[in-house]
Amino acid sequence: MANVSIKINGNEIRQAIKSRIIVPIAKTVQNPAVMQEVGNGAIRILDRYVPKKTGALRKSTHTKVRPKQVKIIWGDAKVGKTSLYAAYQHNSDDSNWRRTTPGTKSFWTEEVYPGTPGHTKLIKYTAKVIKKEVKKNGGR
Repeated sequence: MANVSIKINGNEIRQAIKSRIIVPIAKTVQNPAVMQEVGNGAIRILDRYVPKKTGALRKSTHTKVRPKQVKIIWGDAKVGKTSLYAAYQHNSDDSNWRRTTPGTKSFWTEEVYPGTPGHTKLIKYTAKVIKKEVKKNGGR
């Protein structure tokens, strides 16, 4: 009786997965426009936690984009003294603080740390952005 068999090589599978999934994603996150969009998504998620007495601190938010990285910065010399104010507001002790805008808090950047609902939202948003970009580029 004759047998029919096939050998599946793990290295070939890994290489095929890498070329179809990992490489397109790696190329996508090197795109500054994609990283800018990811940063904008993070800003939208975090904005509700940023103190808003006059709105200057929220307006001072800007990004610095590099391949595979986006840095979100609160405080800008162009918007009054918001650099010092941002540090003061972010690092203040909320237990002795009365916020004028409900829901705002110090250490607002922690709202997108792993294990938080904001992190889950950011990952879902980033996945959509990357998927859209990979699809737009035909998976390359």
